[in-house]
Amino acid sequence: MNIPQQLIEVYSEVRPYLAEVERRLAAALQPYAQERLLPLVVRVKTVESLAEKIETGRYKTFADIDDLVACTMVIPSLLQEDDAIEYCQKIFCIQEIKRRVAGQKSPDVFRFDSTRLYGFIVKPDGLDESGHPSIYAIKFEIQIRTAFEHAWTVSTHPLTYKSNSLDWKRFRLAAQIKATSEQLDLLIVQFEQLAAAIPESPWPELARKRAIFELIERLLGDGIVPSEAAPKDMSRFADNLAALVRASQGRLRIEDVLRNLDEGLRSFTLETFPQSASLLQVCVGILCQGDMLSGPLGKYTCHVTDQLVQLFPKTSALAPVFEYKNSPNVGEGRS
Repeated sequence: MNIPQQLIEVYSEVRPYLAEVERRLAAALQPYAQERLLPLVVRVKTVESLAEKIETGRYKTFADIDDLVACTMVIPSLLQEDDAIEYCQKIFCIQEIKRRVAGQKSPDVFRFDSTRLYGFIVKPDGLDESGHPSIYAIKFEIQIRTAFEHAWTVSTHPLTYKSNSLDWKRFRLAAQIKATSEQLDLLIVQFEQLAAAIPESPWPELARKRAIFELIERLLGDGIVPSEAAPKDMSRFADNLAALVRASQGRLRIEDVLRNLDEGLRSFTLETFPQSASLLQVCVGILCQGDMLSGPLGKYTCHVTDQLVQLFPKTSALAPVFEYKNSPNVGEGRS
């Protein structure tokens, strides 16, 4: 498209300041996003997009354009939205918040309605920038989208609003998909209540994992297993221990395994509990010392370290074991 020369000149003048706001915005939000594993996108609006925005007729001056620098933060569900807003208010000068539910919208209409924050980089006290371009005068936008909402936006936007085709059916389908994304967000918010209403069918494998889960929770509650030794993800721990039991050549009853583990773990105190091995490794050691676990293990590579063998010598007979080497030519591995 042809860009008016006056816009090109103004954009060229302000572009370095936009880039600095982009950098600061990303630097301020990245720690929050990384800690929570949230996708984060920060970008400066291109001169082509800027020209299209001006031609919408919604803006009176260049200073009115509120998303020269824009950021999208993707949260897992609506439950995390208030926390994300609160964080942004702490580190930026947020002047306006447009909540997704604030605008008037017919109940049978489904369109883009993410929560948006508008603000500025906080200016240091006493800084005088009168008469000069300033990064502290550039308004930016932060969109807070749910994962489902983000998926709808990035998948349908180029197929409808960025398309060369004006087709009622395409817009209709995009709206239907948006309705589905809203329904999915609602299901996540109401997940616990809805899950409680679902009738349960018996499933032996899940029952075994739940028994493992309950044993470790009980031992943690009784102070047998130190809190620092607790698995980061209890569900994953139960999966891994159940997989280990299945991999043993001997057919093990989960009741016998749990009884053996309960007795073995209760033989420790908070002071004597092994510090050089993970809880799963300790469970492996207890089962080996009780002659319950035998190899070679089927479709399971056991994590046996030198420290584990010192604690539980019989684990040295397990196979296969995880090798600490980067390539066939590096490291000796275990024999």
